Amino acid sequence: MKKGNLAAAAAQKATQVQAEKRAAQRQAEIDANKAFDNYEIAVQITKARKRNEEAFPSTDIETLVQMAIKVVAANFEMYPELEGVHDSIV
Repeated sequence: MKKGNLAAAAAQKATQVQAEKRAAQRQAEIDANKAFDNYEIAVQITKARKRNEEAFPSTDIETLVQMAIKVVAANFEMYPELEGVHDSIV
C-alpha cells in the first residue's frame, strides 16, 4: 500500500469516527430532552391530580356520548314510532 493511500484511508477513518461521535452526542441530547419532557409531563399530571383537575383538557376529541347524540339527532325522523326514554331523575 502506498503512503498516500494509507494517509487518505486514515483521514477517511478519522472523519468517519468523528461523524459517529457527533451523531452519538446528538442522540444523547435528544434522549435527555425526551427525559426532560417526560418529567415535565409527569409534573403537570401530578399537579392536576392534586387540584382534582384534568392535566391536559381537550375539547378537540368528542366523547362517545357527544357522538351518540349527533347520530341520534341526525336520524331522529327515521324512527318516529320510538317514544324515547324517560328519566325520573332529570
